[in-house]
Amino acid sequence: MKLARKLGVFLALVGSGFLASMAFAKEGGEAFKEGVNYIAVKPPLVVNYGGPGRVKYIKAELSLRTEDAKSAEEVSHHMPLIRDTLIMLISSMTDEQMASGDGKEKMRVEALAKINEALENVEHPAGDHAADEHKPAKDEHAKPEKAKADKAKKDEKSKDDESKKESHKGPLVSDLLFDNLVVQK
Repeated sequence: MKLARKLGVFLALVGSGFLASMAFAKEGGEAFKEGVNYIAVKPPLVVNYGGPGRVKYIKAELSLRTEDAKSAEEVSHHMPLIRDTLIMLISSMTDEQMASGDGKEKMRVEALAKINEALENVEHPAGDHAADEHKPAKDEHAKPEKAKADKAKKDEKSKDDESKKESHKGPLVSDLLFDNLVVQK
C-alpha cells in the first residue's frame, strides 16, 4: 500500500513537471521582458583560426544585448544564423589581430555589424525585387477584378513592410559582449 502511494505521488510530481514544460513550450520558449535583454550565445564558440600550420583556436563566450523584447525574440529565433556569422568571422582572424586588445575590439565591432547585417537580410531579403522578376508575364486577357485584387494585396504587403521597418528602428543587436575570450596559439 505504501509503495502504491509513493508511486502515485511520484507520478503526480512527474505529471505536473510535464504539464509545466508543455505550458512553457506552448508559450513559444524563452520569455523576454520589455527593455534591455542580454542573450547568451550557448554553447560557447570554439573556432580554429589563423590558417595553415599549427592548430590555433579561440574559445568565445558571448552575450548579445537587445533593447526590447521583440528584438530579443528575433535574435533568439535566428541564433543559428548568428552563430554561423560569428564562426565565419572568428575563423578568418589572424595571429596579429588576436595578439592585441585593439585587434580583439575591432573583431567585436565587426562581429556586431555582421550580425545585424545578417539579421537585416533575413527581415528584408533582397529577393523582394527578385520575386517580381520570376512572375509570369501579365495576361492581357485577365479579368480586371483579379488585377485589382492583386494590386490591393501588393499595397497591403507594402504597408506591412513599412510598419516592420518602423517597429525596428536601428539594429536588432545593440551590443556584443565577451563574457570570456580564450586565444590558444
